Order: sequence, then structure tokens, then C-alpha cells
Amino acid sequence: MVSFEAEVAKWRATAHTIWRVERPKVANATIAFTKAIWSNRQLSSKVGGALAKLLRTRLDGDELFKHCKDLQVEKKDLAGKVEGIAVERDKLAKMVVDLDAQLKESESRLEEFKLRATRERKANKELEDERLVYKKEVVEQHEKRFNKAVKHLGFFAKDLDLGLFDLCKDVKDGVLFDKEEITAEEKVVD
Repeated sequence: MVSFEAEVAKWRATAHTIWRVERPKVANATIAFTKAIWSNRQLSSKVGGALAKLLRTRLDGDELFKHCKDLQVEKKDLAGKVEGIAVERDKLAKMVVDLDAQLKESESRLEEFKLRATRERKANKELEDERLVYKKEVVEQHEKRFNKAVKHLGFFAKDLDLGLFDLCKDVKDGVLFDKEEITAEEKVVD
């Protein structure tokens, strides 16, 4: 068996180690606890188990402390990411506002263009109607002048038979033909 003083020295060293690591209150409690245990030799086996448990608790505390530090680092990283996301959100919100303004401006211009196109269609319709009126007038004037020319021809050439005169016929090689006959004849030659 180990001597009592060796055991006390061993426990004092353990208490001293714990005292350096733990708060002084815990170290003093541990010293008092070891003295009480040695005063009662029957409880020495329980003290060894309690000290082992205390050391395991200390190791678990170290693991928790390390894990806490890791979580604090992760918290800082996440805070930085949240700030970056907030900045990006603000940029996107500004872009949305700008795009809304551009959309409203484009819609306004589109309405202006639609109104202008409607006015121009109306003006084109009026011009088309006017063109048709002029075209009709030109055709009427052409017919009147043509009929006038036929009357003049009848007046100047009194022996000319105007009964043979036909607008649907044409003269080719000194002979009077229907226009369809001339076209068919040209197709045969080709």
C-alpha cells in the first residue's frame, strides 16, 4: 500500500493542477474534499471515481468551449454573409425601381406611338380615299378625252368607218386582232 503522505502529495498535485485550471473556489473545495476523503479511508475508492468524473467533466467542458468558439466564428461568417445579402438585396431593389420607371416610360411611349400610328392610319385612309377619287377622275377624264378624240377623228376623216373601232382589239402587222389572239400567238412563237 502507498503511504499516506504519498497519497496526500498526489492529491495535492491534482488539486494544484485543478486549482490552476479552475476557479479558486473549486480548487479549495477539491482540496477540502481530498482531506475529507483521506480522513475516511473507506471512501477513497469513491473519491477516485469522483475525480475521474470531474476530469471527464473538465474534458467535456473543454470540448464545449472549443465548440462554442467554432460556433462564434461561424456566427461571424454568417453575419458577414447576411450583410452581403442585404447589400445585394438593396442593389436588386434599386434595379427593380429603375426597371419599373423604365417600364412606365416605355408604356407611355408605346401609348404615344399607338396614338401616332392611329392618326397616321387615319391620314393614310384619307389619302387613299383621296387617291381613289383622283384615280377615278383621271379615268373619267381619259375616257372623255378618248371619246373626244374619236369624235374628232370622225369629223376629220368622214369616210372612215368607226364601226370597226373596238377597244378590245389591237393592230399587229397591219391586221386587227383580239388581244387574246396576239398573246396566244406570242406564246406559240416562244
